[in-house]
Amino acid sequence: MMQSIYLRAYLAGYTGRHIPRSIRRMFAGSALHRAWLLGSMGFFEQDGIRYGPANPYGIAPEPERA
Repeated sequence: MMQSIYLRAYLAGYTGRHIPRSIRRMFAGSALHRAWLLGSMGFFEQDGIRYGPANPYGIAPEPERA
């Protein structure tokens, strides 16, 4: 049950829904806020690899030079 609530919060953030600051302050620091924040920042995990602003999806790592 709680997982679906966190997923909904994540997806709300990922789709760009903004929550008024006064409401965010009420649940700041909670798992619900963290889920929304990760979604709004574009973080996700696929096949054990975490993607986000510092590791964008679809950009191949540079090959090692000998």
